[in-house]
Amino acid sequence: MLSLLRFLLFLVIVVGLLVFVVVPAVASPLLTQAVRDAGLQADELDVRLEAFDASLLAGRLARLRVQATNAGIPPASIGRLDLSFDGVGFFSRDFEAVRGELRDVAVGAGGLALAVSSVTVDGPANAAHASGLLDRAQTRQLIRAAAQRVGVTVSDIELGDGGLTVAFAGFPVSAAITVRGGALVLEPAVGPPVLLLQPAPSDAWRLSEAYVTRDGLTISGVIDAARLAEGLIGAR
Repeated sequence: MLSLLRFLLFLVIVVGLLVFVVVPAVASPLLTQAVRDAGLQADELDVRLEAFDASLLAGRLARLRVQATNAGIPPASIGRLDLSFDGVGFFSRDFEAVRGELRDVAVGAGGLALAVSSVTVDGPANAAHASGLLDRAQTRQLIRAAAQRVGVTVSDIELGDGGLTVAFAGFPVSAAITVRGGALVLEPAVGPPVLLLQPAPSDAWRLSEAYVTRDGLTISGVIDAARLAEGLIGAR
């Protein structure tokens, strides 16, 4: 009887090591290749499971981490990506939450090619909070392009904490950048508002807040990370 108990204990330990240690170690390179095969282009890519993950027994992962450099996720290219997906299902191919950061993001939006220095993401899979920073040069480019679309000449733009000054045809006017009806809008003290950026109805993101500092423009919103991450982990 004692020998049988020792054998059973040994068997439990072996199974535990296989499930909690060996499986994550073996699965990580397989997952990395699977993500590449799904279409994600990156110079370096690492997809990793958490070791000692008890939820493996139920067919779910407590956490799946994706790291990449020089990655392409249309319509964006990303210098460095580091995202963690929580509550990932093996068979249901869904996840519960996401958090992490994207650095040096170049994205096409509203006919512009914008460079966003950093984007942070945190929250539920279908409604995660995201915040991105456009530096001074990119903020000026966004305003000039929007003004040009409506036939207005902008000769100078000065950013300050909480607002900015825009010179229309040499005449300086104080202004603010806000989010109205889900769109990013320049609101000068004199004259009509100027639409800067607006998501299409089919886009997986919605704007909620914006504020200006001397360093640039911070834009916050809500994204459907499950849709955006579909090419990464095969969600949905």
